[in-house]
Amino acid sequence: PADSNLIARKLEDAELVIVATPGYLKRAGMPTAVDDLHAHECIQFELPSSGRTIPWLFNDGYGIDVATTGSYGTSGDYLAGVTLARSGAGLFQTYRFIVEQDLRAGTLVEVLPGLGGRSRPFMLLYPHARFLSSRVRVFV
Repeated sequence: PADSNLIARKLEDAELVIVATPGYLKRAGMPTAVDDLHAHECIQFELPSSGRTIPWLFNDGYGIDVATTGSYGTSGDYLAGVTLARSGAGLFQTYRFIVEQDLRAGTLVEVLPGLGGRSRPFMLLYPHARFLSSRVRVFV
């Protein structure tokens, strides 16, 4: 990091996936290409500070601003988007680790698995050991 007083440790590369409930997909159909997303209820996440919608990202680095056909979206609470998807409101792009249990249980289905979602690194930033509490030291 630019601040030499901090140490950066990569925790994981978190993969993005698009998910929906089987019921939603039965009702609306399974998208087979990125262009099909425009005909679906796509739950958007907006940054609360700017109101800017976060584009969905794919493995090829292609970012797409998915036009929503409904009124579903969330601002400031990413897990609210997951909850909307779990309720059958539409498609949502989220991190695989958040919905892994839902995917295994079949309560959510991965959409467009061939395209996948670009991964993003999750980093832990922390001060040098002499400034760490014992709890943080155990975690690191």
